[in-house]
Amino acid sequence: MAKETPSLRLVWLALGLALLASCQMSPSGSAPQAVQVAGVVGGTETVPTLLGKPLDLQGVPLTKEGEAYGGPVLPGMVVVAQGTDQGNVLRLQSLEVRVELKGPIAALDGNAGTLTVLGQQVITDANTRIYEKVGGSYRNLLLSDLAVGDWVEIQGTATESGVLATYIERHPGQDSQVELEGRATNLDQAAKRFTLNGYTVDYAQAKVVGAPTEGVWVEVKGTLSGTTVLATKVAFKTSGNNGYGASRRVELEGPILGLDEAAKTFGLLGYTVDYSAARVTGTLADGVYVEAKGQVAANDPTLFHAQLVKVKYPRSYPAKAEAEGAVSAIDHGQGTFALGSLGFYVDPNTILKRDDPDGPIAFTDIQVGDYVEVKYDPSRTEEGRYYAVKVELEHR
Repeated sequence: MAKETPSLRLVWLALGLALLASCQMSPSGSAPQAVQVAGVVGGTETVPTLLGKPLDLQGVPLTKEGEAYGGPVLPGMVVVAQGTDQGNVLRLQSLEVRVELKGPIAALDGNAGTLTVLGQQVITDANTRIYEKVGGSYRNLLLSDLAVGDWVEIQGTATESGVLATYIERHPGQDSQVELEGRATNLDQAAKRFTLNGYTVDYAQAKVVGAPTEGVWVEVKGTLSGTTVLATKVAFKTSGNNGYGASRRVELEGPILGLDEAAKTFGLLGYTVDYSAARVTGTLADGVYVEAKGQVAANDPTLFHAQLVKVKYPRSYPAKAEAEGAVSAIDHGQGTFALGSLGFYVDPNTILKRDDPDGPIAFTDIQVGDYVEVKYDPSRTEEGRYYAVKVELEHR
């Protein structure tokens, strides 16, 4: 029996969309195929992608956590989308943005790349996109731009040990609206209160989904008043409120967390993935970015039995600085390159990708004159060159 960990987002995925059998992308020129996908948005801010294909969002109703959303679909967001595969584009009918956590930063460690929000640890790496809305547009930030007290929205892969963030958005000013999840303890049904990650949740005025039960996983929306959350919505993850039916084949894509090599399980986008019978390509570790294909267990909608797990990007590390520009020199044999006066080196853990078409590349695919975005660690140097944590080849 595979070790089970709580599903952090699956129930909401299930309520919004039932993942279809065989989410394979149709080859160019074939008949359009219906697709429903859960994954992390890639590509660029102007051409977002899922599973490496551009998204046609024209006229598509967008929602975030069940409410109408009028903002952009940005790289790093965790989404569930349905539509048709047109061969070279995914033409969508709907798209839902999923949020794991929203609240003030209580602690931040720039060297470790971690922050604490509402009692939960948030882990960042070179794949984490950090944004702030300025006027009508979004600008990119580094972790060093954030500070204790900032109100942030977190998306990514979550387990009981924390959240591996793929998307962080800093909200201006003080926003008392919060979202959090975890195990409900000290439940008092008469007073309609329980404890969650060190906070008291008052759900007397909340819309309640599921049966209030001690120790079950719970998702909460509300407003923060000191250490009390005045809930407007509480979802207890108990049987009978998940909306799931028979087992089905699914395809997921994103970073993993909570790898248990003994039990052969890991967390991915709200599922506990059992890879004991899967063909695994690449080396699994917390933080690697994978594609997983398999089937949801018939009797447990939180458990995913993988048949194939493919590592797409290696485990990454927090990036402390960034640069972009045209490659002025490159030595494929030595694994070095330069952007003008800035020199860099890569190793097997460096993430190498392109933004259009979205996907991994080899270092030899980068040539002099190519325009790249580099995230690097200036504290790690070799022969005057900085360590490149991530190199993204940009389409221009």
